Amino acid sequence: MLVAAISAWMGFVVALGTAAAPPGPAQAPTPGRSQVQEHRFRSAALDLERSYVVVLPPGYDAARKKPYPVVYLLHGLGGAPRDWLTYAHLDTELERLVAGREVQPLVLVAPDGDNAYWTDHLGTPGAPGPRWGTYVADDVLAEVEARFNVRRDGAGRAIAGASMGGHGAMSVGLMHPQRFAAVVSLAGALFAEPPTHRKIYKRVWGFPADAAHWAATSPIALIRALPPRAKGVPALYLECGDDDPAGFLEDAILAHQLLLERELPHELRVNDGGHTWSAWTFVTEDWLRFVSGKLK
Repeated sequence: MLVAAISAWMGFVVALGTAAAPPGPAQAPTPGRSQVQEHRFRSAALDLERSYVVVLPPGYDAARKKPYPVVYLLHGLGGAPRDWLTYAHLDTELERLVAGREVQPLVLVAPDGDNAYWTDHLGTPGAPGPRWGTYVADDVLAEVEARFNVRRDGAGRAIAGASMGGHGAMSVGLMHPQRFAAVVSLAGALFAEPPTHRKIYKRVWGFPADAAHWAATSPIALIRALPPRAKGVPALYLECGDDDPAGFLEDAILAHQLLLERELPHELRVNDGGHTWSAWTFVTEDWLRFVSGKLK
């Protein structure tokens, strides 16, 4: 549980948390088990075959008249879709929280994003780079909505990510606000300025970075461009460990400050830990409740 709330005003929440150890796998609930499936499909944006993992909630009914809300999960650099099961235990967490009626039944979808930063790459004139952001925003949604009984509108979708995935979730969510009701960034790489210390960053934004491409895709730049009290912005949830060595806590605080200036409701969680799943899983229950409350 997060403790020591230090600010709450007009929907803004900042909290500090203390965790001696990350939560372990939840006990199996009595009503049923989550179902885990893996599928492959061809992405039009990438012209590649990609895989994704789906967690169906206990009692999933493909014929249910009311489609299920869906949460898209973006992994971190060097990660894989099953990280959300191996480290965050989202299959068993979903079971437990649905059984306790703490969250509504949700479909969870974790696509494979390679190490491409979930962002369309700059490319060169006449030769656009790989469109990893479009892959998520268009292809993954279309594939899942054709195969499963899930919501096909923004009010029924959320997107979440860890580290590189936190960047991707914020980028895709803010670029396509009509498609998502909520966005979660767990220690997201929300760079205040174009980074250059990895080759992937130069491929994504160029070197030196292309100013227009950065402005169109960077979460911080997208927040800066929002007018005060902007309408139609997804509900935003930011988290980071207080010992994150990548500097992503400073980025989360910057995003928080910019959102405060624009009077946009959001939540920020700062808890014990570094840049590891043990820090991020401390808030698993909290952010699942957050998105469940935002999805219709």
